Amino acid sequence: MFNWIRQDIEIAECKVLDLFCGSGVLGLEAMSRGAASACFVDHNVECLKGIGSLLTRLNASHKAKFINKEVSSWLEHNIDEQYDLVFLDPPFAFDNPGIYLSKVKHLVKKNGIVYLENKSSTSITLDSEVKCLRSAKAGIIHYGLYRIL
Repeated sequence: MFNWIRQDIEIAECKVLDLFCGSGVLGLEAMSRGAASACFVDHNVECLKGIGSLLTRLNASHKAKFINKEVSSWLEHNIDEQYDLVFLDPPFAFDNPGIYLSKVKHLVKKNGIVYLENKSSTSITLDSEVKCLRSAKAGIIHYGLYRIL
């Protein structure tokens, strides 16, 4: 996935948003590749504490922000920052994970990138402000890289 991303955006110095972050592996990997900062959003405070603890041990906590809220609610109320790279990995139980592409657009810088994972049985509808750069399927997982125009 990161090989895909680096074809379309330079990760170094990116502002990263990791939604439904869970263990934070996507945002952490972006930070290890030089991202300027990462914002981790998840409703599970224990996940955020674990990421924070790891970043503290790595002396990198100053580059991270932690939001303990339900993602949909946070997206509706957050208009302050914009990000270069957004990771969306919602739970597979969500019927329409593609709706998050529309909900996150206002937080993505022009020509920014969104990575979305979902169940392969769920189709993604794109509007005129979103372009699919690449997509693939592995087992029951469909994943895609989208540019916000």
